[in-house]
Amino acid sequence: MRIAARPFAARNAKLAALAKRAVKFISPNIHELAEIAQALHYPGPVPHKLMDEYATLGELLADVKPLGLFVNETIDHVLVTLGHHGVAVFRRTAATVPFFNPSHQYAPVPEGGGSSGRFYPAPKLARIVNVSGAGDSFTSGFIVAALAGRMEPVCVSVALEAAGCALQARSAVADQYFDRTHPCWANEAGAPYRSLD
Repeated sequence: MRIAARPFAARNAKLAALAKRAVKFISPNIHELAEIAQALHYPGPVPHKLMDEYATLGELLADVKPLGLFVNETIDHVLVTLGHHGVAVFRRTAATVPFFNPSHQYAPVPEGGGSSGRFYPAPKLARIVNVSGAGDSFTSGFIVAALAGRMEPVCVSVALEAAGCALQARSAVADQYFDRTHPCWANEAGAPYRSLD
């Protein structure tokens, strides 16, 4: 079992129940998402393809969507990183609902909301120097924007830009990122996305 699924498959039922209540955000890749879904007792077959075995983006998203929606029934915010394709976000709120309020307090997801998914394509980069650290940079960018009270598309825009900085750096962490005057922050519409519903 991958480490990503361990909190939800704990041998101690109390610990597993605590993880289900306490974890509000996760950012797995497709393989980790499949393991988490399995640990949460996903009722259908769980795909085990490698990322490069998918012939099309549509085929990849067809596997990601049901798993993401299922895991989102337990975890409020599921950000599935899809490498050079981009990211799929599953939430029980609209994309316009911020993750944190202006006081930087977590905004609980309303009860009874249905899950929805959105796919944000990654911008094409002319040159990739190093893939190490891109996922961590993505997550860091997302967290900074979320804590600033920004809407989901802006959070993803900042996250994708941060990942792009890491991809173009020689080391795992870029020497320089950007500040809030950068267009990824300034564009209120944020990153373009398409619904997975």
